[in-house]
Amino acid sequence: MADQFVLEAQRYLNNRYSGYKGVWVPLAENGQTGTLMIEGLIRAFQIENGVPNVTGYLGPYTVGVMKGLQEISIMDPNDEPNPNVALIQCALFCKGYHAGGITGIYYTNGVNAVKEMQSDASIGVTGTINWKVWMGLFSMYWFKLVSGGNTTIRTIQKQLNSDWSDVLGVQACDGVMSRNTALSLVGALQAAEGLTTWIDDLSLVNFGDATTANCPTLRQGVNGNNIKFNKIAQYGLYFNGINQRKFDGVFDSDMSYNVSQFQDKYGLTGMINDDAGVIGVSTMKSLLTSKGDTGRLALACDCSTVLNAKQASDLYNSGYRYIGRYLTGTVGVGAEERSKALTISEIKAIQNAGLSIFPIYQDGGYYSEYFGKTLQGSYDAVTAIQRAKRLGFTNGTTIYFAVDFDCLEYETDGLIIPYFRQINTVFNQSGINGKHYKVGIYAPRYVCTKVYEAGLAEYSFVADMSTGFSGNLGYAIPENWAFDQFFEFTFSSSPSFDLDKVGFSGRDSGCRLCENQPDFSDDELLQEAREKYVKNIAKATGYLDKIVGTELSFDNAEYNLGTIAGSGVSMSTKLKLSTSLNQHPNSPYSINISWEGDDLSPTCKSQIEAVSAMYESDVELSSLITTTLEEMAIGAKVGTISFLATPISSTMLRINIVCETDNLMDFAGVVGNVSCEFESIITIYPSDPSIDFEFNGEALVIGVTVAVVACLVLISSSGTGVLGLSVLIESLGKAFAVA
Repeated sequence: MADQFVLEAQRYLNNRYSGYKGVWVPLAENGQTGTLMIEGLIRAFQIENGVPNVTGYLGPYTVGVMKGLQEISIMDPNDEPNPNVALIQCALFCKGYHAGGITGIYYTNGVNAVKEMQSDASIGVTGTINWKVWMGLFSMYWFKLVSGGNTTIRTIQKQLNSDWSDVLGVQACDGVMSRNTALSLVGALQAAEGLTTWIDDLSLVNFGDATTANCPTLRQGVNGNNIKFNKIAQYGLYFNGINQRKFDGVFDSDMSYNVSQFQDKYGLTGMINDDAGVIGVSTMKSLLTSKGDTGRLALACDCSTVLNAKQASDLYNSGYRYIGRYLTGTVGVGAEERSKALTISEIKAIQNAGLSIFPIYQDGGYYSEYFGKTLQGSYDAVTAIQRAKRLGFTNGTTIYFAVDFDCLEYETDGLIIPYFRQINTVFNQSGINGKHYKVGIYAPRYVCTKVYEAGLAEYSFVADMSTGFSGNLGYAIPENWAFDQFFEFTFSSSPSFDLDKVGFSGRDSGCRLCENQPDFSDDELLQEAREKYVKNIAKATGYLDKIVGTELSFDNAEYNLGTIAGSGVSMSTKLKLSTSLNQHPNSPYSINISWEGDDLSPTCKSQIEAVSAMYESDVELSSLITTTLEEMAIGAKVGTISFLATPISSTMLRINIVCETDNLMDFAGVVGNVSCEFESIITIYPSDPSIDFEFNGEALVIGVTVAVVACLVLISSSGTGVLGLSVLIESLGKAFAVA
């Protein structure tokens, strides 16, 4: 909603600074504050005060200029207007404070507004414009409690500003847990230790060696000089989900009890040297960072290495009792690519050594787009269940599905929750999940908690090692946590390998003894590779739901994928699977899948673009074709994609899209061939019986592409079949000569 005072500020700034060509960026005069408005204010300040580089960014140099300005006290109404005062008045309006007007005269209304801001930010109520007023008003922060904000968090934020703004700068007091609020605790600790007098950028703060060496031990009854440290610890207790309600710096019996609760809840008891209820450096690290003390003991671990008997035995002898291993997948790219998937022989080695296994599924999951792909959750669920069953994991084992990126709140709501709903739908089908496997999640704290609270995960495997993830900073560990990954190192064995240390809560003990299974035969491995190849392509084309959970045959088998019908046209599609290749050697269009590093090669992409460019007049449709073909190529990984259109009659057209390879070795490490063919029969029902679609050489070449384009629209646009069919009619009308 537009604010008349913000609008006044926008008009003032545009009018005063529009002459500064190349540095001034005109503001939208819409009466709305936000990032662009604050950037405009900073840019105006930089112009007004001779900052060499006008960036709109409140960096160390600009803050230094603010510190060097003469403080401004109440002015006489007859004084000459001060341009800096006018900027302060604009900023006050944009932060929700009523400054009276944009006069350049710092008088009653302006002074009262500054006092209100100083009170909200807890930076000393003087009514004088000093560097803290400048920094606070020209930051992206808010100082009033916002909708959904937490009053206790705001109390902590205000205390941090009151105690440490000389070192940390002026931070938000909006009641919202943020990255900077979490990092402020570490910065305050370093200031309390005397390690710093000013921090330019909180994002660069870390709990390093110096902070560790100077961290005091805190205990009940020892206050005095420790009060400043005790307060920081109290903030940390609250942020970690402990019922700490006093933030006075007094280490009393209640605080000692809360520290003990924290140590137990986070699996620290017996793993660190700190006594119960006492905050040594190990406990302090866990209070202020997600990974905590990386030197602490751990009962669990995980790795991507396929272990031998010696490695498994060495793990047990080093104190580990639980290990996370991957059900499927590879790590590395190109020549460095290797399997990370569990094998039958590895399971025997691990369990003979005395270790239990908690299975992890991650065949992607390290970027947000992965979770938005059609039926990705269903595909992953079926794949994980089938693999776990084949490996002999016993009834009720929890499988942890990975969300391995810095997932933000909107991505959690829009992508991750729907993904786990799909997984749960599959897991709840006894015909697929006869072993009653449970759903677990591997993710940052916030994501784990949201998925758990939605009833979509039995247990959480927390990615606490990623301390910079927004979903870890300042969030409590999920209530259902079973495993807590906190440190990666090279484990000494024969050969040595990378290992992650993992905290253990006792909620999930993994699978101690898998059911005896014979080693995978060559035929089983080949069948598995072919099924994965086909399902990858079906996922890219939007047909995965038609075959998910089906044990596929490759002996020239056919599967009906359904019919889509619209006004004047219908399309029936079936999937044809075979081990014979080159079924359509005369295809006028073919894409040879090739790679350059970890991306499709420029040659491959140009071949894809040659197909999509046939419909370049429709940018949205062309982009859809490119995306679909790239996803098909990425899913297939090797081989070719070819297209063929064949007239059946004057009103019927057969379209074949064929993905095939004779190089399953590069796809899945087994020798063999596979052909996956989508065959669609398109029937036109012209309103005019005299209409006849004729095919000639030139028209056929164009028609192949256009028809394939239309077909891909139908296949990849979930839930828009009728719309796609109308596009198809239009496409065919352009492609073929009408008699």
